Amino acid sequence: MKLLVSVKVTQGYQHWKNEFENEESINLRASADIDVIGYGYSSEMRRVYVILILESMEILKKVMSANQNLIDEAGVDMNSMQMIPLEG
Repeated sequence: MKLLVSVKVTQGYQHWKNEFENEESINLRASADIDVIGYGYSSEMRRVYVILILESMEILKKVMSANQNLIDEAGVDMNSMQMIPLEG
């Protein structure tokens, strides 16, 4: 399935990007078979957008709950998170 994830970041886009691109985060996504199609930042909306391909929402939820420390280190505002399944 394709998934659009949108979040606000508390420590700036560059900090989030550095954490998202670090080896630990890349290996974690690879081990869960989560592929990143693309990502970017909208300064107008003040949000990061990520498009993922993954097997199921359950896998993503499991990975996120087991690795909350990485999410916190990246400065993700979990209260702002939106996940939108995409068709096609």
